[in-house]
Amino acid sequence: MKIKIIKKTPVPNRITGLSIGEEYEARHFPSGILLPINNPYQIINGNYSGVVVPRENCIVLSEEKTITEKEHNQVKDHYIAKLTNAVEEKKRAQQMVRDLTAQINNKNKEIEKLTFFLDCSNLALVASCQAIETLRENKAN
Repeated sequence: MKIKIIKKTPVPNRITGLSIGEEYEARHFPSGILLPINNPYQIINGNYSGVVVPRENCIVLSEEKTITEKEHNQVKDHYIAKLTNAVEEKKRAQQMVRDLTAQINNKNKEIEKLTFFLDCSNLALVASCQAIETLRENKAN
């Protein structure tokens, strides 16, 4: 974690102390207490490594994750690839719909032809039956 000094802090055995506004990498100073509520911080890098800073003399800076240009490009490339795949999949699906629609239209035309032939056959059969009936009646008379 990073801390920022908000109050001038003297450092034992050193001429200069920690100045206001300076930032350091730090950790919670270990203690025997189970819950480190008011534990001080200990600087863990630089010239002041090991120096203990009271909690009231500093604030903890929020740790914002920053990404490198390489990471940014990797994420961008990943999502562009996903978007490209989605577009390709959508195009394939649209083509499949067009193909199925064409097949359905062809089948509907075939069904219309079969229906027409069945209707014609039905009319021919009805006409044949009526002609047979008429012939029977004429022979009977």
